[in-house]
Amino acid sequence: MSEKPQKKGSTNFIIIALIFIAGISIINIFMAKNARVNFDIVGNDNYYYIKDNGNVVMLSKVVVQAQDEKSYNTLLASYKKPDSEKRKVYEDFIANLTKKTGRNFELISVQSTVTVSDGYKINVVERSEIKGFIQKIGNNQYEFSLSDQKINLENATLYIYKPENWEFTKVIPNPTEITEKYLLWKNTGEIQFPDVILERK
Repeated sequence: MSEKPQKKGSTNFIIIALIFIAGISIINIFMAKNARVNFDIVGNDNYYYIKDNGNVVMLSKVVVQAQDEKSYNTLLASYKKPDSEKRKVYEDFIANLTKKTGRNFELISVQSTVTVSDGYKINVVERSEIKGFIQKIGNNQYEFSLSDQKINLENATLYIYKPENWEFTKVIPNPTEITEKYLLWKNTGEIQFPDVILERK
């Protein structure tokens, strides 16, 4: 059953995990898993910015901590692969997403930066723009969703930002926090990927 977002102030709801969208960081997690190394994800913040043209900019900020020097070096080498290889990982993900959902997704752009810090920590920031997340469902009504897809937000956050002239009208599942600008799910474990209905004013 659809639930209408509550106003800011009622922040103690039940909450979300990505993409990880990845739970999600899409490329971050897939590349790390494929490397077969020992690591922990100690930071995982994901942002979806809905643009007025219907495209979605996805920004992920992930901190990975390797458990040993060998794993650290392997992870760092994976993250520092050429942009063309990183794009191929994203394109494969998008192709699989299209196959699973029956919708057409298109990767517009992808960029990433990698820095390191003490304790075998690798900080990865990725920005991608994707077409296909937003579907028009009526007169000035739009849906942001990934049908039947789940995300893991254990120790992670997921923000969904809307354009200034749009409004959130329905959202499932209930976010941790709702404001005039964004929805937030935080530390929710595995959940259904949010289904958000918006209205363009």
